Amino acid sequence: MGKIVLMESHPLLRLGLWQIVKKLGEPWEIVELDYDALAKGESPAIGVDLLIYGVSSGAGSDRQYLTEIHKTLQPKRILLLADALPLPPSFSNLSGLPVSGCVMKTVSVEILEAAIRLVIAGGQCFPGKQLQAPDSYFRPAADQAGGVLSSNGLKPAGSNGKPNEISIAEGAQLLQLTPRQYEVLVLLARGHPIKTISRMLNISVATTKTHACTLYQRLHVRNKGEAVYTALKRGATLEWHGPELDRDNKRVQPYAHTHK
Repeated sequence: MGKIVLMESHPLLRLGLWQIVKKLGEPWEIVELDYDALAKGESPAIGVDLLIYGVSSGAGSDRQYLTEIHKTLQPKRILLLADALPLPPSFSNLSGLPVSGCVMKTVSVEILEAAIRLVIAGGQCFPGKQLQAPDSYFRPAADQAGGVLSSNGLKPAGSNGKPNEISIAEGAQLLQLTPRQYEVLVLLARGHPIKTISRMLNISVATTKTHACTLYQRLHVRNKGEAVYTALKRGATLEWHGPELDRDNKRVQPYAHTHK
């Protein structure tokens, strides 16, 4: 049985993380832990598979705590949950820590679950242009469209050169979907139900359902959770710079991803 440690101060988010991990399909042992308990020696055995660590925007000591936690628990992988980006200056250098991902605490449940699955599977999930770290830490990986994931984000082949900005057409090509199917996927990843998506795209509910079913088939998945995971694994950022999304979905941030 694998072991996942949750270190997040917000009780509702911690409960949500617990529920997400329970859905992963494996009998993970989940341990909730705070720094005070760790300092008192009340910690699980060394050899934690994943540490999910909440970073507070105003806590300058978080980086020091994380280093001490790493020495005690020796987690194989660390996923950071951020109140805000960029992370505090103390996190500018993550060398020596097995940090495999960083997501905003305000992302949708679908993206958070996919990020956890991706990190557990050995992949990486970072907000490309918002988290700055040494190039050596972000191991470059070619994506299926010929792009490269670096410390500056995902730069797809043929893009305008701006980091982590994939157009709808480029995202669709990367996943071998039509542009409309990609739009539907982006909105599904942001937690919108089919009826809301149909209104946002000005198409019928029946047409929206058809697009969703077709994109599931093309990605060889059964539901939106699997679709989001597969898209992130292939390097899609699941972002869209259209005015409707910018207005209605400010809470969701773009992320660059790679999978080993």
